[in-house]
Formats: sequence, C-alpha cells, structure tokens
Amino acid sequence: MNNQITIMLRKAIMSDAEEIYKVMQKTLTALEDKSLFVCDDLDYVKKHIEEEGFTVVACTQTGCIAGSLTVRFPGDSEDNLGYDIGLSKEERAMVVHMDSAVVLPEFRGNHLQGEMLKFAEEHIDTGRYRFLLTTIAPHNIPSQSTFLRAGYREVLVKEKYGGLMRSILLKKLG
Repeated sequence: MNNQITIMLRKAIMSDAEEIYKVMQKTLTALEDKSLFVCDDLDYVKKHIEEEGFTVVACTQTGCIAGSLTVRFPGDSEDNLGYDIGLSKEERAMVVHMDSAVVLPEFRGNHLQGEMLKFAEEHIDTGRYRFLLTTIAPHNIPSQSTFLRAGYREVLVKEKYGGLMRSILLKKLG
C-alpha cells in the first residue's frame, strides 16, 4: 500500500449505500472502456448490504470509501451463474457471486481488489456455500489477474448483461 494511505476493510452498513453507489459511478465515469464495468443501481447496492448478501468496503483513515466488493447469494434466481456452467439445482443453492468490484482510480495499484476478495471469502459460510463465481470482461487483465491469483479459474466465456462478453470464473471451496 501507498505509505501515506491506510486502508481498513469492513462489511458495509446501510448508511454506506449512497457512497458505494457514488464510487461505482465515479469508477465507471473514469473508465475509457465502459464495457469493462456494469454499474449497479442504488436499490441493488442496498439489497446487497443486508438482504441478499453483503458488501465489503475499503475505507481510508478518514472514513472515505476507496472501493467496494459486492457479495451476492443468488439462491434460485434465474441469473445464478451456476446455470451458465451447468451446476445442478443442489449445487446452485451453494453458489456465491463475487459481484461488482470497484476501486477509485486514485487508489488503484494498492491491491485493494485482492484484499477485499480475501476479506469477503473469509466471511462466507463454507459449510453452506461451495462455489464462488464471478464475471469479468475478458480484456480486463488486472481483474482477471486478481481472481486467478486468488485461485479462481476461467470456465466459460459468453455474452452477459445485454450483449457484453464476460469470462465466468469459478473457485470451489472445501
């Protein structure tokens, strides 16, 4: 990490929702290639703080959010990535999506995505969940590298999110 920056990781609380959403919007705006990231709406952000998963935030010493990682428990929803890779109904019940990961441009290069991913994995009930899945734009080399270093492997590349090509990566627990 940069010597002047101290980052703390924690689970988000509902009062973080608007700032997380603003970080997502700022991240998207700063990208030259907008196809790299699909920005969630505020309702989605709120649902994934307490109801349908949890969100990890990376905060500066002043409390500003530098990045976030949404963790989603898709259950039997039709967008469960387990359908894409051929998991059975029983296996799909054990799927976790490592969803939207963002880091503000001024904090990139500090391995925050990898740190948030590690933190998130440490907070997943490994007795209940077994398959960690994520989607990444195939040409998003930094994100691909982060997930591959964390033990994920690419299992499929296909169109998702209204026609965007995405790699689906998998990590099995246990």
